[in-house]
Amino acid sequence: MVAVVLAQGMALQALAQDVATTPQPTPKEIRETLNRAREMLDEGKPSKASEILAKAAKQLEQLAALPRPPSGARALADRCESLKDDLELEGIDVTGITIPSVKTSATKAVAPPVAVGATGSVPNRKGAKPQGVSFTGQVAPMLVKHCGGCHIAGKKGEFQMVSYEGLMRSGMVQSGNGISSRLVDVIQTGDMPRGGGKVAPDELATLIRWIDMGATFDGPDPTVRMNAIGPVVVPGAAIPPVALAKPVPLKPGDISFALDIAPVLLKQCVGCHHTDTTGGGLGMVSLESLQRGGASGATFVAGKGADSLLIKKLKGVGIQGQRMPRGKSPLSETVIAMVEKWIDQGAKLDILTPQAALETVAATGRAKHLSHEELAEQRFSAGALMWKRALADEKATIVTRGSVCVVGNLSQSRSDEIATAAEASMATVQKVIRGDVRPIVKGGVVLFVFAKPYDYSNFWQTIRGQERPKGLTAHAGVLGDVAYGALTLPIASEGVDAAADLALVTAEQMTAAAFMAAGATEWFASGAGRTVAIKVAAKAPLAQAWRQEVPNALAGLSSPAEFLAGNAGPVATATMSGAFVGSLAASGAKLRMLLDQLDAGTPFEAAFSDVFRGTPLALFEAWAAKEARKPVRRT
Repeated sequence: MVAVVLAQGMALQALAQDVATTPQPTPKEIRETLNRAREMLDEGKPSKASEILAKAAKQLEQLAALPRPPSGARALADRCESLKDDLELEGIDVTGITIPSVKTSATKAVAPPVAVGATGSVPNRKGAKPQGVSFTGQVAPMLVKHCGGCHIAGKKGEFQMVSYEGLMRSGMVQSGNGISSRLVDVIQTGDMPRGGGKVAPDELATLIRWIDMGATFDGPDPTVRMNAIGPVVVPGAAIPPVALAKPVPLKPGDISFALDIAPVLLKQCVGCHHTDTTGGGLGMVSLESLQRGGASGATFVAGKGADSLLIKKLKGVGIQGQRMPRGKSPLSETVIAMVEKWIDQGAKLDILTPQAALETVAATGRAKHLSHEELAEQRFSAGALMWKRALADEKATIVTRGSVCVVGNLSQSRSDEIATAAEASMATVQKVIRGDVRPIVKGGVVLFVFAKPYDYSNFWQTIRGQERPKGLTAHAGVLGDVAYGALTLPIASEGVDAAADLALVTAEQMTAAAFMAAGATEWFASGAGRTVAIKVAAKAPLAQAWRQEVPNALAGLSSPAEFLAGNAGPVATATMSGAFVGSLAASGAKLRMLLDQLDAGTPFEAAFSDVFRGTPLALFEAWAAKEARKPVRRT
């Protein structure tokens, strides 16, 4: 008996020694494990994501067993639960994955926030500790000081907080719970900042208190760049305003922004001066952002190339800081001279609008110099690469029929059927918006077709950079060289004409892509798409559903300006614009007139007013008022 007791004691001692010597996972390691799991789920590999989540849960279990779990462990448990829920929605059996509960210490009560003055300072009684924390006066300068180089001017680790709004959208701040916020956790564990100096204890305490008190914003605009709030960057108000350029025809010898300048900026500058990774507060994603300038002031002054900051930076003369492009060889004298000449000639924009993405402007410039067949070959190849970028693990079946290329993860036979149907729809669309043998859009259209809704969600998230809006099953767009429509297949059920619905949706997206490629706004292109699609397949069940949705969409609209600004959401926008444009262009003749004007280089607003004899705002207000007077149909 004594021997048995001794043996048990030795076994327990050995077990305790093993536990003591087993390295504990750190919160950082668990976060990285969860990041890998989320990546697998986003890439359409839920089974693999489940395996990785199980590993993260085991790691977290070791932390939860500690007498005092490290800060941030509770937030990690919440992330595990969220990922587990998402996997369950994908049909994965996750009953075997147990997420441990994590003990949290009681937080001290905090005083209610006090009003913050207009200057951003916090009222404070002499000799008393401050009861409120100012984001603009205290938190933003601290974040700029310690985090600005990597997460404000850059996007290291795929995390960026350009503004207050961006910080809150990132999920790094758990409002009302500072100690569980990931931003606090990475600072407390020493994971951050890297290269920005250590955050002092009193600074961290201020950050935690600000979050505990609701993480409120006390400035005039939550979207303003955070480094414009801090002391290290000249406020945007100090930058002299510049007039935005409008498209103008070029004269012989003029430098083309689309063909000559935009490609240089894309290759040499946008990598550092992208909207998400603005260096020096300067974005170069469009002519508008280039003109607006950054922390150092206006980038250029039309007509004064040699005096413009852009040229000085490219030449490396008369500047503070480094010559541009940073980390690359200097541009050749020939290229710099071309950019300087473009500014001297007035910095003219020759196509599209100042707001158009440089990638789209450059692609449009190239398209003008290619034949339909040359552009189609380039566009269809780019479409295949675009699919690979969004859905790398989903092998694409590609079928080309004339001026339409279908790219999707369907069987070969089904892809052939869709391509044949799309080609027939395109022929009808061509009659409506062209009236002759010209293609609806030079270079044709790529149709992305998805077997499952979550494939479409992954595509939307990659291409558009946000979650797919609820209820959205199709959209059109232009990205670089690709004019495209993207759609999930209409659901086939008893009594529903799925073939008619397919003809309707393919016609809708190809028409919308054609108008967007020509320079129409997204709301008008969407409306033209639905208007033409109903002409192609008027008896399709989905067409009737579109009509019935109009009253509800209008009822949810706060103002016509919201609709025209694109703030109504893509589903509601398509519903309203389809009915609105349909009322303006019942015959199709006016759509042909508008498209011809856009092809000739007329800006959309001018072409719209000329064809429809009124501004979009005035005509939309009149149409909406008329719709409101219609009697409600009872079903």
